[in-house]
Amino acid sequence: MKMRFVSSSIMLLLHFVLVTEASAQRPAPPVDAPHEATPLAEVRRKAIDARSFQRPLTEDRIRKWLQLSSRTTMAEFDLFLAPLTPQESKLLAKMQPLQPPIVNRLSLANLRGVLKNGGLLSLAAEQKLQQKTVRHTTPGVEELLYDAYECVFASVGPPHGTARYGEVIIRLKDTVREHGWATPFSGMHFVGAIRHKNAQGMLDLLKAGQKLPTTPGSPLSLNFDDRLHFSHYIVSEKEWSTALAYQAILVLRNLDTSPADQQARARFEQMLDKNGTAFWELFIPPYIAGLPRAEEAARVPFGYLEGKFPDQVLIENFTSIEVPAERLEEIRAWPEAKPYLQLIKPKPPGIP
Repeated sequence: MKMRFVSSSIMLLLHFVLVTEASAQRPAPPVDAPHEATPLAEVRRKAIDARSFQRPLTEDRIRKWLQLSSRTTMAEFDLFLAPLTPQESKLLAKMQPLQPPIVNRLSLANLRGVLKNGGLLSLAAEQKLQQKTVRHTTPGVEELLYDAYECVFASVGPPHGTARYGEVIIRLKDTVREHGWATPFSGMHFVGAIRHKNAQGMLDLLKAGQKLPTTPGSPLSLNFDDRLHFSHYIVSEKEWSTALAYQAILVLRNLDTSPADQQARARFEQMLDKNGTAFWELFIPPYIAGLPRAEEAARVPFGYLEGKFPDQVLIENFTSIEVPAERLEEIRAWPEAKPYLQLIKPKPPGIP
């Protein structure tokens, strides 16, 4: 897919990390788990004072910092993108009141565990429940960047999530955003593409049980400056739609006169007159493997956010659990599925 890195303040990458592992019982909400954004709040606090501030970073204080940081970032976009064209202003006005889809994707093999647990669990919550190490997909690099193991991940924007993480679509209520925050890419992408470090090499070291080097300038180190930089990409829940609109404007301005980019421009125009799922499918077209390069470029996503939610997202916050149609009756017959039959539905036709 043709990717454009059009601003030091926003990047687009459909690269999600999901944590969904099976378990045998529903856990009580953790009461002593630290907020997953604590490392980012700490580094910002240190950046404005050489000494540590003494008051503790409570969850309430971190939530307020997340919102303040997000508002500041959006104010900077408003300043640096101005003046908007009539077309751009129309998109911004259209998107600001929207509720972007919040979707978790997982494999069918992990669905049974989600039903047993009564929801999606962070890696930390899962391991606490099972009292053992759990196989997972969350990179250790992201745990060092911020407390990724404390998070449940979901995409914000793609109408059907992304199929690379599994064939099951779990659609979440918009109210879950009250506990979430987001960035326009994954931590791994940030470390590699934005900080220009050897993210895979770092991950390999961690997988081997080794610590990352602390030598300044090492391509395998993860340090204060990395976390400080990452903290500037935070978008809290109230700005998600605005952030996606600004991403779209940046992508639009970066399009050239090639046939593929002209198709993308036409798609932008079509979005202005669409609503609901039709709008979001134009905003972020579903990924199709094997397309010619020009067709991939024409389907460039106009925006994306990776949502991060603390500890767990209970099934009461799901609007649907969509599974392959040919497996529907089998899944509905699972004992674990009985309490949730009203949520379990077949996936829309043509959605991988």
